[in-house]
Amino acid sequence: MSTPQTVLDAINKLDADDQAAVQSYIDNLKSQAGIVDDKPEIVVDESDAEDESSPSPSPAAAAAASDDLPQYQSGEDYDQATTYKMEAADLKSSGDYAGALEKYNLAIQAAPPSALLLANRADSLYRLDRYHDAVGDCAQALKANPDSAKALRIRGKSFKALGEYDKSRRDLSASQTIDYDDGAAEDLKFVTEKVKEAEAEVVKVRIEEQEKAMKRATEIKKRQEEEEAERMREAEEEEDAGGMGDMPGMGGMGGMPGGMGGMPGGMGGGMPGGMGGMGGLMAEVMSDPELAAGLQNPKIMAALSDPSKMMGLMNDPETAPIVQKLMTKLGPMMGGMGGMPGMPGGMGGMPGGMGGMPGGMGGMPGASAANDDDFDDMPDLDDLPDLE
Repeated sequence: MSTPQTVLDAINKLDADDQAAVQSYIDNLKSQAGIVDDKPEIVVDESDAEDESSPSPSPAAAAAASDDLPQYQSGEDYDQATTYKMEAADLKSSGDYAGALEKYNLAIQAAPPSALLLANRADSLYRLDRYHDAVGDCAQALKANPDSAKALRIRGKSFKALGEYDKSRRDLSASQTIDYDDGAAEDLKFVTEKVKEAEAEVVKVRIEEQEKAMKRATEIKKRQEEEEAERMREAEEEEDAGGMGDMPGMGGMGGMPGGMGGMPGGMGGGMPGGMGGMGGLMAEVMSDPELAAGLQNPKIMAALSDPSKMMGLMNDPETAPIVQKLMTKLGPMMGGMGGMPGMPGGMGGMPGGMGGMPGGMGGMPGASAANDDDFDDMPDLDDLPDLE
């Protein structure tokens, strides 16, 4: 006996649970009437998925589910499984999700479960707040049928409850492209906002980390520049402190032996021991940064060894200011002789320092003229009495 096509069309318009219930009722009627069919005439066709005809998950995949949930092990009692599914649908319709879960467990153990059966058990688990177990059943269902809209929807809602909003958004979005659901649309809107907030927070944290890194790099660079400036300053101080230490002949201008030759009378006896304030004057010269630097000029150093070149430096724009300043500094050392005419060579016999300025004070025309008055009181030799 076959079921009329009009009845089959009407049944196919029902949802999955109602289809299962009607099919079970028809099977019971046939059994009571002694009618045996080789196979059920009605193939359950849910709007959610696809599913009863989908391949069942492997035992290995079933083993990955929660240890608290019974899994299919062996057997192919499809009639008994159908009975359990029908009873589960009735219990779920009445709001008894715990009772429905027990029946779904028995149905799964009776025969290899379809993707739809696993998704229905996941729905009961979700309603009992067993979100992790629901995710596990949905994962098994999706292995059997990747396009199961119901499995995607239940897993998306479970991820939402667990706070895994990005995963929830992916599953809910995928389920909506297969079979639109108003409730899922609201859930999708909620988790999308949560994902945006989380992404904004991630961006904020990343920007803060980048700003901290840039600030740290700036501080390190500034410290390195300060350390380099300090090293350069110390090097300059050391260089200045070294002064003219390496210049030969500036050893204190000691002793002016032999007097100041060329002056009438010779001013015998010389100036032993150097001119008393010589050391202090040279210290003063070397304390002047401009003179200290100028004395390192090769031209001036050469003139210090050969004083005959000194006058030539007075006409050299490069060295004239240094020579002039040097003569000004040395003025006190030279006493009153600094501006005396006819000093072609300066002070004779100055070993070291001003290195051998020969010529003495020779050739000073009129040098005795300034002292003519000192001889006015001396008696004329013609006026002396004859002592013979």
